[in-house]
Amino acid sequence: MFKKIFAISFAIILAGCNTTVDSRRGFAPQSESLIKATISVGAMPSSPVLIRIFKQSHELELWRMIDDGSYALVKTYSICAFSGDIGPKNKKGDRQAPEGFYSIGPSQLNYNSIRFLSLNTGYPNIFDRQHGFTGSDLMIHGGCDSAGCYAIEDVPAQEVFTAVRDALKAKQHAVQLQIYPFRMNTWNMYLNGVNKHIAFWRQLKIGYDKFELTNRELNVNVINKKYVIK
Repeated sequence: MFKKIFAISFAIILAGCNTTVDSRRGFAPQSESLIKATISVGAMPSSPVLIRIFKQSHELELWRMIDDGSYALVKTYSICAFSGDIGPKNKKGDRQAPEGFYSIGPSQLNYNSIRFLSLNTGYPNIFDRQHGFTGSDLMIHGGCDSAGCYAIEDVPAQEVFTAVRDALKAKQHAVQLQIYPFRMNTWNMYLNGVNKHIAFWRQLKIGYDKFELTNRELNVNVINKKYVIK
């Protein structure tokens, strides 16, 4: 009898855990707040999306395309937690969150994530693979804990997820994700000039500067193990 009761209780516990993995939240409509912010910058809820992340200031920016083809900043979210420090991810288990230029396609949306909702960053990209960097399943997700990912809590995660989802459904090929260690202005580059990652960061700065000037999606290639921005 005890074994039977234990088995039933255990099944109930498991069922309770499973209810937290609810794919329906990924099909929820965009929030009124997000739609209002989108319209206020001259974009539509189905407009193409671009995301920028800044590690040092714990910020994730959501941008949307407006009529002239440039992107306008819609919302900035606080990154609750990310693993490691500024600097790129090099290998599985180093507990670093990635930096660089990535893209998010439809297959990278995880409707059944145990972290409320999540989007796969696309690490490792071509640059990472050419350098032999390893690791997988590096996400932007809800909650407030991280193992190589970017945690932005549940409500922001749902807004970012639904914005990306609807842009992809509206035929955006992929969402560009730009991940920087910090805002790469002259002063911050000077402050970090002796960091061991400075050569890598100078490559990222070219993309940062171009986007700051144009607010347009970057044309990113990898040639001879280096980012080439056009």
